[in-house]
Amino acid sequence: MRPVLVFDSEVFINWTLFYFRNIVTREEFRFEHPMDLEGLKTVIREHRLVTFNGTGYDIPILMLALKGATAAELKAASNRIIVHNLKPWNFEKEFGVKLNPRGLDHVDLMDVAPMTGSLKLYGARMHSRFIQELPLPHETVVTPEQIQMLTEYCSNDLETTEDLYRTLKEPLELREAMSAKYQLDLRSKSDAQIAEAVIKKEVEKLKGVAVVKSDPSSHVGNKFKYLSPAWVKLDAIDILPDVLNADFIVNDSGKVVIPSELSGRDISIGGTTYRMGIGGLHSKEQSRYVEADEDHLLMDFDVRGYYPEGILRQGLFPPNMGPEFMRVFRFMVNDRVKAKLEQRSSDAASLKIITLACFGKMGSRWSVLYHPPLVVQVTVTGQLILLMIIETFVSIPGVEVISCNTDGVTVRCHKDSVPDVLSAVKEWESITGFVMERTDYRGIYSRDVNNYVAVLTNGDVKSKGVYGKGLPLQKNPVATICSRAVIDYLTLGASIRGTVEASEDMREFVCVRSVTGGALYKGEYVGKVVRWYYTISTETFTVKLNGNKVPKTDGAKPCMVLPLLIPEDLDREWYVKEAESMLADMGVAV
Repeated sequence: MRPVLVFDSEVFINWTLFYFRNIVTREEFRFEHPMDLEGLKTVIREHRLVTFNGTGYDIPILMLALKGATAAELKAASNRIIVHNLKPWNFEKEFGVKLNPRGLDHVDLMDVAPMTGSLKLYGARMHSRFIQELPLPHETVVTPEQIQMLTEYCSNDLETTEDLYRTLKEPLELREAMSAKYQLDLRSKSDAQIAEAVIKKEVEKLKGVAVVKSDPSSHVGNKFKYLSPAWVKLDAIDILPDVLNADFIVNDSGKVVIPSELSGRDISIGGTTYRMGIGGLHSKEQSRYVEADEDHLLMDFDVRGYYPEGILRQGLFPPNMGPEFMRVFRFMVNDRVKAKLEQRSSDAASLKIITLACFGKMGSRWSVLYHPPLVVQVTVTGQLILLMIIETFVSIPGVEVISCNTDGVTVRCHKDSVPDVLSAVKEWESITGFVMERTDYRGIYSRDVNNYVAVLTNGDVKSKGVYGKGLPLQKNPVATICSRAVIDYLTLGASIRGTVEASEDMREFVCVRSVTGGALYKGEYVGKVVRWYYTISTETFTVKLNGNKVPKTDGAKPCMVLPLLIPEDLDREWYVKEAESMLADMGVAV
């Protein structure tokens, strides 16, 4: 592999900077007008370039510069991308450049990173040292004195890009292996994009012809019915007739709207209330905790392969792909199971990406897999089969259903009832063809169905929402010392105050938030991504656009440069009270 350079660019009407840094040797290459085009070509030819949004911005500008464009011409092209949202494929036509020329080795991290976010937001989530907005308006005519400031700003972005590259090490290595296996360049693609590209290629192999994406507008306004599999049966719950009679409609954005007959409808059984939705079935418990004891077990049953098996069990496929899709998808699901048994970790991981992400693309109107009725068939069937096992559980003496969330059900049952519960699960598996995986808990502590801490019998912790860490790039840090203090209290009996006062890690005290249009602090612009900690002051952040207070910023102080040491004005008492409040939200008294 070529040596890796992180790459970023700054484009102004009278000045352009292409900035490269070797992530191992720290060697830097900087090119400004008048540019050494031969030197620039050598750098590109001899290295792998790693960018954030390079496909959409930096590479088009770079390729145009290699044609000899002036700074003003590059700025005009930059405006076409940023202001007018010019896409790469149209940039090629308009400016007569190739964006993927032979010899270019480029990896764009933007789609590899989970969810969606700016480089600044990912930097804040990774606790990168600097979070800085562009220090000058983009239409500025740059003075010689401002060039150093802009160069330092670009250098900070390179640091953040490198942080992101290292954070994404494992998914990038997996994409490298998958690219070789499927003979596709998957290195810059999201999980869902990989699933689409691989399945499309494999289906086309079987069909012998290209698979063409359906026109998304042809689905808008369509009405269709849910078609229940014969093995879906409910006795105590009377929701099925209404589900079968309801009209599901595709709205203007290509999404399925939940029918009015089902929207907001509560399903009550066994003392617990549930609600169906396009996304999944959810119970509605709030502020409660449930623990196992000498006579009772807490058991969680998750449906294995909830979405992939929902596709397979019903024989679903996008019409434009035909039944060949089922042959490809079934092989991949089965091969993933086989790879796990044979400890082929790379194959198992790549097949997991494809089989799990495939379902999401069925609901994306830009995808070749798009077909809205398939989404309804998978999600509604999944909800109904969970209701099937729920109504069986509540009929067993000594069993209480505690919670249900998308693909799993948690029950508390008397030890004498465990054989009946396990028998019910086995019977459900034989009827539906799905398989459930069991996990035993010591206790479940919930603010609501999406915010909870579950302590396993082996001492491990499963947490979600405000109590969960989440994956590093998927969730904004919000005073994580508080959630850690709550979990340590529940699992170890540790003092809330003791945990907060013992921490010397500034990363545990910061909060991060995106603010549309940007935020102000004491009248000074801070940025669209803001990072702060709490002090005893009465200051707050305000929204630049309307002057409203940014939520939960009373007493907040910016730390766009992450302090290396705990600041003297950090208000630890705020964090103690916040953690105690989070416990109270679960119904737990300190």
